[in-house]
Amino acid sequence: MTQILLTKPKNRFAKVIEIIEQEKHKFKFQRGSLGQDNSRCTIGLLLSHYGWTGYGCASSDYDEADNKLHELISAEEQSFIASINDKCENYDVVIERLERAGEGH
Repeated sequence: MTQILLTKPKNRFAKVIEIIEQEKHKFKFQRGSLGQDNSRCTIGLLLSHYGWTGYGCASSDYDEADNKLHELISAEEQSFIASINDKCENYDVVIERLERAGEGH
């Protein structure tokens, strides 16, 4: 008897979703700008995961985090995530939408 394993294609946003799940408890969700104080949009949260402190975009920690984020996802995907963020009320809704958007890719 031959056994065929059917595997679900990996979600193209799987690593992004994993990071959001890991980091979401550290920040208050916000729409729009990257972040201030303890609030972060989804892209700001991802940048913070890679070391950004949240204090402006003209700092070495921002540049390093931004480079790492570009290794993970393209500028187009970042723009897509930002547009999802601005239509959501919390990180869990962002995750749901990324799960649906990334299926089968």
